Amino acid sequence: MSSRKQHEEHLVRRGIHDRRSSHHDADLTNPYDEAEDQTDRAENVSTDEEPLKQESDVHKPYRTEKIYPELRDYKRRLSIPRTPSPSRRKKEPPLQNQKALYYFCIISVICALILVVQYRFSEQPVHVSLADKRLGTLREHLRKLKDNFAAQPEYNWQIIRSSVMDMINDTGVYTGPAVITFLASVKNERFATCLSQQVATALSYTFDDGGDYGTIAADELSVSEDVARHIIENRCKEVVEMRQRHIIVASHLEQWNPDAAMMLHPLCDQENALYKNVTYILTVFTRHEDVSGQRERKEYDRLAENALNNAWESMDTNQRHAIISRVTGNVVLVREDSSLCVSPS
Repeated sequence: MSSRKQHEEHLVRRGIHDRRSSHHDADLTNPYDEAEDQTDRAENVSTDEEPLKQESDVHKPYRTEKIYPELRDYKRRLSIPRTPSPSRRKKEPPLQNQKALYYFCIISVICALILVVQYRFSEQPVHVSLADKRLGTLREHLRKLKDNFAAQPEYNWQIIRSSVMDMINDTGVYTGPAVITFLASVKNERFATCLSQQVATALSYTFDDGGDYGTIAADELSVSEDVARHIIENRCKEVVEMRQRHIIVASHLEQWNPDAAMMLHPLCDQENALYKNVTYILTVFTRHEDVSGQRERKEYDRLAENALNNAWESMDTNQRHAIISRVTGNVVLVREDSSLCVSPS
């Protein structure tokens, strides 16, 4: 009976050794699986085998001595919270919406600043120089005249504009007054007179005179020589000094007597003129055949000189040439035009 008991005890011990050997081999191959199943094995071992487990320590193979330290280290590692793998980590919301909102806010602020700056600058009047203002006004009026009187050549308007550029620039230093002479046929007298008045009005607005200008009519000078010269002198003084206007229209120079015409010398002189910041618009009428037909620009001055030489034959030649040279620098030959011209009131 005792031998049978010893034999069974031997089998139990052998079974324990075999089971531990298999567990040891499993630990060598996959220690992580052993750690996960260790608790389950501890629960499944019966209390009857506890004495056998203690006795089996004597017969434990040498290879099992390294198992428990490794398991303790593994358990210690298991106790430390593990960082979730990238696949299990919770995905953060994309930042595209946040970036779009950020850019939208920045752009909105920039646009608001631009609008504020633009509004502030729009409140302040833009500074325009006096010369630019005058030139813009002159161009506007001449454009209207050119549209209304299409028969007049383009260089007629260029002559008018270029003759007053020195006054428009308002440098304070003038080479002399601007002198524009309108030459026309006696048959075209009415239209030429009206056109000269229209140009005088345009220049008056250019120099901020409100359309006002002075006039010297030929019939006012049909008096004695001294009185005629006195009328011319006083009229210029009244317009320029007292009324502070810049435009004077003197009509029908061919009808002025030679002594009255002598006043044109100090008025239109380019070096020692009585008034330099002024524009004189003069009209001269001659025979129809002298100016009829298509005339070139280079003929204008010569045609005006011939008309005045014929009108002032009795004047001293030197004096006549001196006066004529001063009033024929910018000649506008007025062509016949079927357009209706209404003199400004």
